[in-house]
Amino acid sequence: MSKSTDGQISHRDKEGRPLDLMAWTRLHKDLEYRVIAEDEVAGHLVRTVWEGIDDGVQVACMWANGISSDGKTFRTVWEGYWPCTQDEAKAAHRETVATLRAKRPADATRRG
Repeated sequence: MSKSTDGQISHRDKEGRPLDLMAWTRLHKDLEYRVIAEDEVAGHLVRTVWEGIDDGVQVACMWANGISSDGKTFRTVWEGYWPCTQDEAKAAHRETVATLRAKRPADATRRG
């Protein structure tokens, strides 16, 4: 897998394979494809998603996780830049969930 030139945007699937813009757009619209982990903790939704963007300067991200209290608006708490893997994104998700559980000890339900 090649790394993009600094500042030059490329699009990648979950495994890091390059995508053309149209293929990336189709996948990016598919929430089922994008969401790799989701948990509810004390009334907050923690979701980690594939973003699939590599710009070589760590501004655009491959993965992101965030927390939402309404299920619609997410506050980003972690981003994984290329060459971050899906396994690393899932590990960051587990860490975010653990941190939130420690701050809000309540019943938590795993959703994904």
